[in-house]
Amino acid sequence: MPLETVYRITKNYHVGPKRERPPANEAEGSIWEVTDASGDGTVRRTLSDGERWISLNVETASADSGQANEHYLTPDDGFGAIQDAIDRTGGDAVIRLAPGTYVGSELTLTDGILLEGAGRHATTLRLEDGANTDLVRTPDAPSQNVQECTLRNITFEGNRANNDAGNVVYGAFWNGRFIDCEFSTAPEHGFWLAGSDGSTDDNYFRGCRFVHNAGAGLRGGANKETYRAVGVVRIDTNWFGNNDGPGIIARGNSWKIGYSKFYGNGSTSGATIELDRCSYSSVTGCDMYSESESGSLVTVLAYKEADSVGNRITNNDLRGSYGTAVLCEAEEDDVVALQVCDNVLQSEGDAVDGIAANIEDGGAFVNCSVTNNTFVGSFAGSKLALLDGWSTRGNIGAGNS
Repeated sequence: MPLETVYRITKNYHVGPKRERPPANEAEGSIWEVTDASGDGTVRRTLSDGERWISLNVETASADSGQANEHYLTPDDGFGAIQDAIDRTGGDAVIRLAPGTYVGSELTLTDGILLEGAGRHATTLRLEDGANTDLVRTPDAPSQNVQECTLRNITFEGNRANNDAGNVVYGAFWNGRFIDCEFSTAPEHGFWLAGSDGSTDDNYFRGCRFVHNAGAGLRGGANKETYRAVGVVRIDTNWFGNNDGPGIIARGNSWKIGYSKFYGNGSTSGATIELDRCSYSSVTGCDMYSESESGSLVTVLAYKEADSVGNRITNNDLRGSYGTAVLCEAEEDDVVALQVCDNVLQSEGDAVDGIAANIEDGGAFVNCSVTNNTFVGSFAGSKLALLDGWSTRGNIGAGNS
């Protein structure tokens, strides 16, 4: 391929005569760019991680390609350079981060930003010591959202050892995509998907890790000023581990939690998953383990003038020494058409209850069902502790069901 220019990108673009690409171990954190001189503008970029050159992308430059809004940064540029790139473009930009650690606080996103690292644990954004605020946020979450924002292949660290407050990510997103990231060590929540007057809806998490946060791994709904709910959150093949609070606190409609791993969450407070006044939501195909005898694996809750309608807990493996595998609570309001079916509930000898229902202050259960679940091991309390409004059928090892 005829070559016209070769760029070695560090803090800035340095354009020089054609020469050979240096060995990877002499160019860690550098991006080598080659542009085709044949006229089609094809650009080939490789990134050195200190051991090898990694292909980044192949693209064609054109007037409408958006290449002018593509930015490549290294740790030498610093955390502030990421914000500068966002502010300078005003949105709809791709920002690629080389391997290394970027330290700062309150990185403020805007519409259409794609922030991509070189891989989880290769690229890290870390909250600076003593910042006591959020690492990443959206502007004015109670009243407006950020649309079509993507975070990919980055570890976000809340540095709770050196901060007393702050979330790793706090913001209101619409059509956000969060792929192969880690949200960890927050003094508060790993990711707080805030409710907003501007609508928080249609967000997707895939392949992410939420670990070692002081609060929840992922909290959805409410914000720092009001209690707005969120809508349509899809959670697919993620890992939630060793968060002091719940793995997930879900508030709103149409949460689809599927095929994810939960281990050791809720050791300080709460359940592994809390469906807090949710409707039309599901927990499907998940593997959950807890040794918290005072907590539950899944809690379904109706209260504060919000019924819980049409939720499904199905095809999950629920294991450990928990207080209750599935806890259903109708406090003042009703749980309607809840289905708990086709789960395996395993006690490791110290679990208390299997599936339990509680009513307080006039709440009720309406057309709820527990069907085709399998109970394994001995429970200190009841495998099924249900009330009026429930039907049971086909449960194996549950005694009288």
